[in-house]
Amino acid sequence: MGNPMPVVAHFRGDFLYSLVLIEDTDTIAEVAHKCAEHSVDRRVPPQNRPMQVEYAGRVLDNSLTAAQEGVAPMEEVIVSYADR
Repeated sequence: MGNPMPVVAHFRGDFLYSLVLIEDTDTIAEVAHKCAEHSVDRRVPPQNRPMQVEYAGRVLDNSLTAAQEGVAPMEEVIVSYADR
């Protein structure tokens, strides 16, 4: 279990931002799913595609942890469906 930290999450296609609690040991794929829970199937239609996370102007590696990618508390992450 890692250290909890809040991030400000925006899922592309949604008009809301959410404050989402993640852990620094969560993989980026887990971060994407935690953030998607607040938007997908509510205001954003579900799609059968993988998700990606953008932070500080770059797409993060889904297999690395939030700590390894340098995600900081209360920073913005943008989640979207990846291009095919």
